Amino acid sequence: MNDLEIAKILACPNCKKKLKVVNDSAKCSQCKTTFSKIDGIWSLITLRNKNVATAAQGYDRLHREPWYKIPDGSYEILASIARGNKTLDIACGQGFIEELSPETVGLDFSFTSLKQARKKGAKHLVWAAAENLPFVDNAFDLSICAGSLEHFTNVQKAILEMARVSKIQVLTVHREFEFPFAPQIRILTTKLLGVKNQPIEKPLRWGELKEMLKKAKLHVIFKGFWTLPVNFGQVLKVLPVFENIPSSFFVITTKR
Repeated sequence: MNDLEIAKILACPNCKKKLKVVNDSAKCSQCKTTFSKIDGIWSLITLRNKNVATAAQGYDRLHREPWYKIPDGSYEILASIARGNKTLDIACGQGFIEELSPETVGLDFSFTSLKQARKKGAKHLVWAAAENLPFVDNAFDLSICAGSLEHFTNVQKAILEMARVSKIQVLTVHREFEFPFAPQIRILTTKLLGVKNQPIEKPLRWGELKEMLKKAKLHVIFKGFWTLPVNFGQVLKVLPVFENIPSSFFVITTKR
């Protein structure tokens, strides 16, 4: 996508009305809110929700230093899906997809992460929250959310927004394993071992995710597993990296 195409699909994150864009400024005709670019990045963030604002601050701290890209080929695969389409990468982080597919629109609520993404060559970046996407309906051919859904403050709202702005949705979602007391064991283990999680950490069971997709009127056309490495970077020094565990769901959906 180019800058002109993006200007045509921008919408107010509050009332969803199409924005009138003039150069690097934009205004909503309904609520009269004005927006602009900051350092070349569209600032369309709305942080009315205190939990979202707090989480955004936490991620700004996390993204002060460069992150390591998981070398399992997952970002290369997602970038190959993105290329040639009008694609939105939701919670793009430091731009690992955009590094391989620069025309992809990257969105994150951490401005610090977007600055890191720009260093990797990302061309089109938007500072906004996944729960309030600043785009008109059906703006994109597809949207991608890679390993981030479980970190959102309102997962259902984020899925509804993905369904609203895109025709196809591609998701990798960290899964909660299906055995008794799995969440409690996970939380207790991470506390005892001193593991520092992200500001929000809530893996999903398939039943939970399936129900939320259903509420968004999305049809699952593919559901599988992604063996995203567990203990990548050896957060737990006493344990190895587990590379063959089906740790995440890989889901592709379309609107019904």
